[in-house]
Amino acid sequence: MEDSLGKKEKHRNFSLKKSERLCSRKQLEKLFSVGTTFSAYPLRVVYSDYDFPEPYPAKAAFAVSKKLFKKSVQRNLIKRRMREAYRLNKHLLQGMPAQKAVVFIFTGREALAFSSIEKAMQKSLNKIRNSALNP
Repeated sequence: MEDSLGKKEKHRNFSLKKSERLCSRKQLEKLFSVGTTFSAYPLRVVYSDYDFPEPYPAKAAFAVSKKLFKKSVQRNLIKRRMREAYRLNKHLLQGMPAQKAVVFIFTGREALAFSSIEKAMQKSLNKIRNSALNP
């Protein structure tokens, strides 16, 4: 039973719940006005300290340009890949002194493979963590 509970607990750590997503227009506007920005190709990242009632280290939002990717199928594919990369690597944000609000914006000109999006996601999450631990 311990193994099944352990696996269940492990699975729970890799979930990405609605409460972990940044959805509020008000919060997004505040983030874009006061947030810090950097790039890790093909992602542009905007983040800021934020206090949430939930116990998560960060809330995230994902965006893809409608101007660059006219078809919603392409935009949704890229957003799915970004969400999956975040979901699998969000553990890198554990142990930060303050909660963060983060927006990942895809800036590439063409849809890239999951592996390249994941590398950029890992790089950006590490950069956010390092900036929080070493201000």
